[in-house]
Amino acid sequence: MNWNVYKVFKNGKRAKAPLTVFEFDGDEDGAIEHFHAIILENFEEKYRDMQYSILRADLPQERIDPNKEKKEILRKQILVLARAARNKGVVYSKKIVGGLIYARATHWKWQWCILESATCNYVDGLSPRFDNSTEADAWMDHQIQNLK
Repeated sequence: MNWNVYKVFKNGKRAKAPLTVFEFDGDEDGAIEHFHAIILENFEEKYRDMQYSILRADLPQERIDPNKEKKEILRKQILVLARAARNKGVVYSKKIVGGLIYARATHWKWQWCILESATCNYVDGLSPRFDNSTEADAWMDHQIQNLK
């Protein structure tokens, strides 16, 4: 059975194409041992210290993004805040961002707000004020679930 060897970069992402392919009959643990004992020894010195991922060639080779779930949550939060700003009729000449803040402008309560991008100055509130960030996160989760 063939095994694909992929380079794993310092940021944790795996290369798209295999660096090499080798043949080994056995389980994944045996293939990894075989790779490190025999195949890796044939690599040039500068390649021996790199990290590698070894996958059976006959199985799916998709790369899994470890941050995919976080990115999707952030995308939905941005959508909720953008809709809230549009519904409130916020018009602003400078670049703005949304965020959860605890500041004097929110009377020392947690609130999802519109902020100036460069300075993070408060522009307007988009949510009710909350006593703690857990309540604010729960409000955001509820808004995300109500997205259509």
